[in-house]
Amino acid sequence: MRRYLRWLAITLGIMVGGLVAITATGYALGMVEAANHDIYEYQRNKLAAEAPIEIAFAGDSSLGNAIDAAEFGALSGRATVNLALNGSYGSGGAYNMIRKVLDSHSPRVVVVMMSIDTMRRDEAFPGYFFSAEPRQLLTTSPVRVLELYFSLKTARRVLEQWWKSGFAMPPVHFDGDYISQADHPIDRAPLEAAANPLRPNMVAQAQLDYIERIAQLCGGHAITCVYAHGPIFEGYCRQAGAYVETLNAGIRAAGLEILTGTPVCVPEDEIGNSIDHVRSDLKHAYTRRYYELLRARIEGKDEWSGAAH
Repeated sequence: MRRYLRWLAITLGIMVGGLVAITATGYALGMVEAANHDIYEYQRNKLAAEAPIEIAFAGDSSLGNAIDAAEFGALSGRATVNLALNGSYGSGGAYNMIRKVLDSHSPRVVVVMMSIDTMRRDEAFPGYFFSAEPRQLLTTSPVRVLELYFSLKTARRVLEQWWKSGFAMPPVHFDGDYISQADHPIDRAPLEAAANPLRPNMVAQAQLDYIERIAQLCGGHAITCVYAHGPIFEGYCRQAGAYVETLNAGIRAAGLEILTGTPVCVPEDEIGNSIDHVRSDLKHAYTRRYYELLRARIEGKDEWSGAAH
C-alpha cells in the first residue's frame, strides 16, 4: 500500500510539475495573450519620454485599432497617447497602464475604451498580473498567482500553439499606435454575432472590479475619467441591447461615466480582422468620430478644471 501511494505521489508530482512547466514556458515566451510581451513593452515605452501627456487612452484592441493618437492630438490640440493592450489583458491591464501614466505624467483626461466583448471575459487578473510592477505583486494573494500556473486551459493553449508553430512566436509588426492588421478582414461577422450572442448574465464582475479600481485611481488624482465602449460590428448593436444596459449599470456603479454614443456601430464592410476592429484604412475616420463624441468633455472649461467624475 505504501509503495502504491509513493508511486501515486510521484506520478502526481510529475503531472503537476509538467503542468507548471508548460504554463510558465508559455507565459515566459509570450505564447499566451495575457502575457503578450511585445504589445506591453511597446506601449509602456511610450511613457519613457518626457513629453507631456494631456489625454491618455487605455483599453483593449478595439481602442488600438480605432484611435490614432497623433490624429486625436491634432484635432483636440492636446498631447495624446494611446496605450491599448489587447482583450486578454482586459480591464486589469488597462488599470495598470493608467497607473503607469499617473506615476510619471499628469494627464487631464483619461479615456478607458474596452470592447463590449472583452467585458464578458471572466478572467481579468492575468492581465493585471502580467502588466503589474514588482511592488504591486508584493500584496498579491499567492493563491491567485498559483491559479495562473495551475491552469489546464492555459496549458492547452500553449500546447496548441507549440503544435502549430513550435516555440518560435511569429514576428509582431506595429503601425503607429498598435499592432498592424496583417490578417484579412473577417467575412462572417453576422454569423459570429448569431453564434455568440451577448446576454445580460454574461457581464463579468471580474472586469468591473478593475473598472472600480480605475475610478478610485482617477478620483485619488483628481482627474477626469470617461468610459467609452469600443467600436463593434453593428450586428451586436442590434443583438446586445440588454447586455449593454446591464454593462452600463455595472460601469456606473463602479464609478465611471459612460460616453454617450458608444458603442460605435461598425457596418460589415468596415470591419477589420475582428468583430471589434475597424479596418486600418478607416482608423483616422473613427478617430474623428470618437473625437466628436469626446469634444465637449475635452473643450469644456469644467472638464479641464481637474474635477473627478
